[in-house]
Amino acid sequence: MKTIRFFTAVLLTLSLLLTGAAALAEEGDFSEIAGVWYTDEIMMEITEDGRFEIGWNDEDWLGSLQAEPRTNDEGEEYTAYRMTLDNPELSIWDTLELATEPYHSGKLTLVHDGTPGDVFYDIPLYVTDLGEEDPADYDPYVLIDEAAGKEPAVLVMFTLLRPATDVAVMHMYDQEIDEDGNLGYNAVTLEWWAELDGQTRIVVKHVFEGDMPDLMITFIAEDGNGYNYAVQLSGEDGSLELWTLQPSNG
Repeated sequence: MKTIRFFTAVLLTLSLLLTGAAALAEEGDFSEIAGVWYTDEIMMEITEDGRFEIGWNDEDWLGSLQAEPRTNDEGEEYTAYRMTLDNPELSIWDTLELATEPYHSGKLTLVHDGTPGDVFYDIPLYVTDLGEEDPADYDPYVLIDEAAGKEPAVLVMFTLLRPATDVAVMHMYDQEIDEDGNLGYNAVTLEWWAELDGQTRIVVKHVFEGDMPDLMITFIAEDGNGYNYAVQLSGEDGSLELWTLQPSNG
Protein backbone atom coordinates (compact mmCIF):
# COMPACT_ATOMS: atom_id res chain seq x y z
CA MET A 1 0.00 0.00 0.00
CA LYS A 2 1.12 3.50 -0.69
CA THR A 3 1.96 5.61 2.37
CA ILE A 4 1.81 9.39 2.08
CA ARG A 5 2.84 12.15 4.47
CA PHE A 6 0.39 15.02 4.83
CA PHE A 7 0.61 18.38 6.57
CA THR A 8 -2.48 20.47 7.09
CA ALA A 9 -3.44 23.46 9.22
CA VAL A 10 -6.44 22.27 11.19
CA LEU A 11 -7.42 24.04 14.40
CA LEU A 12 -9.22 21.61 16.63
CA THR A 13 -11.29 24.47 17.95
CA LEU A 14 -13.26 24.25 14.69
CA SER A 15 -15.31 21.55 16.37
CA LEU A 16 -16.82 24.22 18.59
CA LEU A 17 -18.46 25.72 15.53
CA LEU A 18 -20.51 22.56 15.14
CA THR A 19 -21.72 22.47 18.73
CA GLY A 20 -22.84 26.07 19.12
CA ALA A 21 -26.02 27.66 17.84
CA ALA A 22 -25.86 28.92 14.25
CA ALA A 23 -24.97 32.58 14.03
CA LEU A 24 -27.73 34.77 12.73
CA ALA A 25 -26.95 36.44 9.44
CA GLU A 26 -26.59 40.20 9.47
CA GLU A 27 -28.98 42.09 7.28
CA GLY A 28 -27.75 42.14 3.70
CA ASP A 29 -24.82 39.82 4.45
CA PHE A 30 -25.22 36.25 3.22
CA SER A 31 -21.55 35.27 3.31
CA GLU A 32 -22.24 32.46 5.79
CA ILE A 33 -24.28 30.54 3.22
CA ALA A 34 -22.78 31.92 -0.01
CA GLY A 35 -21.44 29.31 -2.41
CA VAL A 36 -22.56 26.14 -4.16
CA TRP A 37 -24.92 23.67 -2.45
CA TYR A 38 -25.71 20.13 -3.54
CA THR A 39 -28.41 17.47 -3.41
CA ASP A 40 -28.09 14.10 -5.09
CA GLU A 41 -29.67 15.55 -8.26
CA ILE A 42 -29.54 19.37 -8.31
CA MET A 43 -27.29 22.29 -7.42
CA MET A 44 -28.02 25.67 -5.86
CA GLU A 45 -25.76 28.72 -5.86
CA ILE A 46 -26.11 31.57 -3.36
CA THR A 47 -24.27 34.88 -3.69
CA GLU A 48 -23.06 37.07 -0.82
CA ASP A 49 -25.74 39.65 -1.60
CA GLY A 50 -28.52 37.08 -1.18
CA ARG A 51 -29.31 36.02 -4.73
CA PHE A 52 -29.96 32.34 -5.41
CA GLU A 53 -30.21 30.05 -8.43
CA ILE A 54 -31.50 26.46 -8.28
CA GLY A 55 -30.89 24.32 -11.35
CA TRP A 56 -34.04 22.26 -11.63
CA ASN A 57 -34.38 19.93 -14.61
CA ASP A 58 -37.35 21.79 -16.11
CA GLU A 59 -36.54 25.46 -15.43
CA ASP A 60 -34.09 27.23 -13.15
CA TRP A 61 -35.30 29.21 -10.15
CA LEU A 62 -33.82 32.68 -9.74
CA GLY A 63 -34.60 34.95 -6.84
CA SER A 64 -33.52 36.69 -3.65
CA LEU A 65 -33.30 35.81 0.06
CA GLN A 66 -34.31 37.56 3.25
CA ALA A 67 -32.91 36.35 6.59
CA GLU A 68 -35.28 35.81 9.52
CA PRO A 69 -34.18 34.72 13.03
CA ARG A 70 -36.10 31.76 14.41
CA THR A 71 -36.22 29.55 17.51
CA ASN A 72 -37.08 25.86 17.30
CA ASP A 73 -39.10 23.78 19.77
CA GLU A 74 -35.95 23.10 21.83
CA GLY A 75 -35.28 26.81 22.22
CA GLU A 76 -32.32 26.74 19.82
CA GLU A 77 -31.76 29.73 17.55
CA TYR A 78 -31.37 29.30 13.82
CA THR A 79 -31.86 31.36 10.66
CA ALA A 80 -34.51 30.87 8.00
CA TYR A 81 -34.05 32.53 4.62
CA ARG A 82 -37.31 33.53 2.97
CA MET A 83 -37.14 32.96 -0.79
CA THR A 84 -38.71 35.33 -3.31
CA LEU A 85 -38.72 34.07 -6.90
CA ASP A 86 -38.18 36.51 -9.74
CA ASN A 87 -40.98 34.60 -11.47
CA PRO A 88 -43.42 33.39 -8.77
CA GLU A 89 -45.37 31.38 -11.34
CA LEU A 90 -42.57 28.78 -11.38
CA SER A 91 -43.57 27.50 -7.93
CA ILE A 92 -46.82 25.82 -6.92
CA TRP A 93 -46.21 26.78 -3.26
CA ASP A 94 -47.17 30.01 -1.52
CA THR A 95 -44.13 30.20 0.77
CA LEU A 96 -40.56 29.02 0.28
CA GLU A 97 -37.57 29.24 2.59
CA LEU A 98 -34.17 27.74 3.31
CA ALA A 99 -33.75 26.66 6.93
CA THR A 100 -30.43 26.24 8.71
CA GLU A 101 -29.81 23.85 11.61
CA PRO A 102 -28.17 24.83 14.93
CA TYR A 103 -25.64 21.99 14.90
CA HIS A 104 -25.17 21.38 11.17
CA SER A 105 -23.83 24.50 9.48
CA GLY A 106 -23.23 22.69 6.19
CA LYS A 107 -26.88 21.81 5.63
CA LEU A 108 -29.83 23.80 4.27
CA THR A 109 -33.38 22.43 4.03
CA LEU A 110 -35.81 23.72 1.42
CA VAL A 111 -39.16 24.24 3.20
CA HIS A 112 -42.32 24.81 1.14
CA ASP A 113 -45.57 25.85 2.84
CA GLY A 114 -44.08 24.68 6.15
CA THR A 115 -43.10 21.22 4.88
CA PRO A 116 -39.40 20.23 4.69
CA GLY A 117 -38.30 19.11 1.24
CA ASP A 118 -34.94 18.80 -0.49
CA VAL A 119 -31.83 18.96 1.71
CA PHE A 120 -28.77 20.77 0.36
CA TYR A 121 -25.18 20.23 1.53
CA ASP A 122 -22.30 22.67 1.02
CA ILE A 123 -19.97 19.96 -0.29
CA PRO A 124 -20.57 17.24 -2.94
CA LEU A 125 -20.32 14.51 -0.30
CA TYR A 126 -22.11 13.44 2.83
CA VAL A 127 -21.32 10.85 5.45
CA THR A 128 -23.77 8.61 7.33
CA ASP A 129 -23.60 6.11 10.18
CA LEU A 130 -25.60 3.14 8.89
CA GLY A 131 -26.12 1.74 12.37
CA GLU A 132 -27.97 -1.57 12.04
CA GLU A 133 -28.97 -0.96 8.42
CA ASP A 134 -27.95 -3.45 5.74
CA PRO A 135 -25.55 -1.83 3.23
CA ALA A 136 -27.24 -3.96 0.55
CA ASP A 137 -30.20 -1.58 0.80
CA TYR A 138 -27.93 1.01 -0.85
CA ASP A 139 -26.64 -1.21 -3.64
CA PRO A 140 -24.56 -0.62 -5.66
CA TYR A 141 -21.91 0.09 -3.08
CA VAL A 142 -18.36 -0.96 -2.24
CA LEU A 143 -17.43 -2.26 1.24
CA ILE A 144 -14.06 -1.69 2.91
CA ASP A 145 -13.65 -3.73 6.10
CA GLU A 146 -11.03 -1.95 8.21
CA ALA A 147 -12.24 -3.19 11.59
CA ALA A 148 -10.27 -6.47 11.50
CA GLY A 149 -12.74 -8.03 13.91
CA LYS A 150 -12.50 -5.22 16.46
CA GLU A 151 -15.58 -3.78 18.16
CA PRO A 152 -17.45 -1.52 18.39
CA ALA A 153 -17.28 -1.10 14.64
CA VAL A 154 -19.17 1.65 12.81
CA LEU A 155 -20.52 1.32 9.28
CA VAL A 156 -19.47 4.64 7.75
CA MET A 157 -21.16 5.36 4.43
CA PHE A 158 -19.79 8.04 2.09
CA THR A 159 -22.14 9.18 -0.68
CA LEU A 160 -20.68 11.19 -3.56
CA LEU A 161 -23.32 13.64 -4.74
CA ARG A 162 -21.47 14.37 -7.99
CA PRO A 163 -19.08 12.43 -10.26
CA ALA A 164 -15.52 12.49 -8.95
CA THR A 165 -12.03 11.40 -9.96
CA ASP A 166 -8.92 10.32 -8.04
CA VAL A 167 -11.04 9.08 -5.12
CA ALA A 168 -9.18 7.55 -2.18
CA VAL A 169 -10.23 6.31 1.25
CA MET A 170 -7.32 6.35 3.71
CA HIS A 171 -6.46 5.37 7.27
CA MET A 172 -4.58 8.05 9.22
CA TYR A 173 -1.95 7.36 11.86
CA ASP A 174 0.95 9.04 13.72
CA GLN A 175 -1.14 12.21 14.07
CA GLU A 176 0.68 15.12 15.67
CA ILE A 177 -0.25 18.74 16.31
CA ASP A 178 2.59 21.24 16.49
CA GLU A 179 2.71 24.43 18.55
CA ASP A 180 1.13 26.38 15.68
CA GLY A 181 -1.89 24.09 15.54
CA ASN A 182 -0.74 22.29 12.39
CA LEU A 183 -1.81 18.66 12.11
CA GLY A 184 0.70 16.27 10.62
CA TYR A 185 -0.04 12.61 9.98
CA ASN A 186 0.70 9.59 7.85
CA ALA A 187 -2.03 7.98 5.76
CA VAL A 188 -2.20 4.61 4.09
CA THR A 189 -4.55 4.13 1.14
CA LEU A 190 -7.26 1.55 1.76
CA GLU A 191 -8.77 1.79 -1.72
CA TRP A 192 -8.51 4.10 -4.73
CA TRP A 193 -10.67 4.72 -7.80
CA ALA A 194 -9.71 6.66 -10.93
CA GLU A 195 -13.34 7.73 -11.43
CA LEU A 196 -16.69 7.25 -9.71
CA ASP A 197 -20.18 8.29 -10.80
CA GLY A 198 -22.41 10.52 -8.71
CA GLN A 199 -24.43 8.68 -6.03
CA THR A 200 -21.68 6.12 -5.64
CA ARG A 201 -21.66 4.84 -2.06
CA ILE A 202 -18.56 3.71 -0.21
CA VAL A 203 -19.14 1.80 3.06
CA VAL A 204 -16.23 1.50 5.51
CA LYS A 205 -16.40 -0.78 8.55
CA HIS A 206 -14.27 1.23 10.96
CA VAL A 207 -13.43 1.40 14.66
CA PHE A 208 -12.82 4.95 15.91
CA GLU A 209 -9.98 4.98 18.44
CA GLY A 210 -8.76 7.94 20.44
CA ASP A 211 -9.57 11.63 20.04
CA MET A 212 -7.77 12.25 16.76
CA PRO A 213 -9.37 11.74 13.33
CA ASP A 214 -8.12 8.53 11.74
CA LEU A 215 -10.30 7.98 8.66
CA MET A 216 -10.29 10.25 5.61
CA ILE A 217 -11.49 10.53 2.02
CA THR A 218 -10.06 12.61 -0.81
CA PHE A 219 -11.36 13.27 -4.32
CA ILE A 220 -11.51 15.76 -7.18
CA ALA A 221 -15.03 16.96 -8.00
CA GLU A 222 -16.36 17.60 -11.50
CA ASP A 223 -15.64 21.33 -11.06
CA GLY A 224 -11.94 20.49 -10.78
CA ASN A 225 -11.69 21.33 -7.09
CA GLY A 226 -9.93 18.90 -4.78
CA TYR A 227 -11.54 17.92 -1.47
CA ASN A 228 -9.95 16.30 1.58
CA TYR A 229 -12.03 15.28 4.61
CA ALA A 230 -11.37 13.49 7.85
CA VAL A 231 -14.20 11.74 9.70
CA GLN A 232 -14.71 11.91 13.45
CA LEU A 233 -17.43 11.14 15.95
CA SER A 234 -19.19 14.24 17.26
CA GLY A 235 -18.72 14.94 20.94
CA GLU A 236 -22.21 16.47 20.98
CA ASP A 237 -24.38 13.57 19.87
CA GLY A 238 -22.07 10.84 18.56
CA SER A 239 -22.96 11.51 14.92
CA LEU A 240 -20.35 11.50 12.17
CA GLU A 241 -18.71 14.79 11.19
CA LEU A 242 -16.57 15.73 8.20
CA TRP A 243 -13.52 17.89 8.93
CA THR A 244 -12.05 19.86 6.05
CA LEU A 245 -8.35 19.19 5.53
CA GLN A 246 -6.01 21.31 3.45
CA PRO A 247 -4.44 19.81 0.31
CA SER A 248 -1.31 17.78 0.79
CA ASN A 249 2.12 19.43 0.65
CA GLY A 250 3.84 16.21 -0.14
